[in-house]
Amino acid sequence: MYGIISFFIWACVYTIVPRLTKNEAPQWAVGAHFWLALIGLLFYTIPLMYGSTLKGQMWIEGKPFIESVVHMAPHWLWRAIGGTLMWVSHFFFAYNLYKMMPADMPVDVTEKAIEILDEQLNSSDPNKTTVNDLV
Repeated sequence: MYGIISFFIWACVYTIVPRLTKNEAPQWAVGAHFWLALIGLLFYTIPLMYGSTLKGQMWIEGKPFIESVVHMAPHWLWRAIGGTLMWVSHFFFAYNLYKMMPADMPVDVTEKAIEILDEQLNSSDPNKTTVNDLV
């Protein structure tokens, strides 16, 4: 489930967010995110599938349970490597989201507050004085 769901979500984010913010993520970082996640996913799943098949065959042959657990150790190492690659890919995704967010635009809070108050005063009675008249 991690693979298909995550890759669909990432594709949606990489498609929608730049259209909303008008900022693209760096292509090298998008590529690094994709390849780290894909290679990590493959390193995670393939050794576990192979090792679990061997473990099942050992059980069919009647070998002790602990022997099958010991036999799985190298496959768990590859799982850890794959998980680490996937984890690192999430940092690239966070960096890409950061780069896609719009730059901060300075807002004068006083001016914005005066505009809001003027709108509220003018909507109730157009003949009243505005906040700007008082300032």
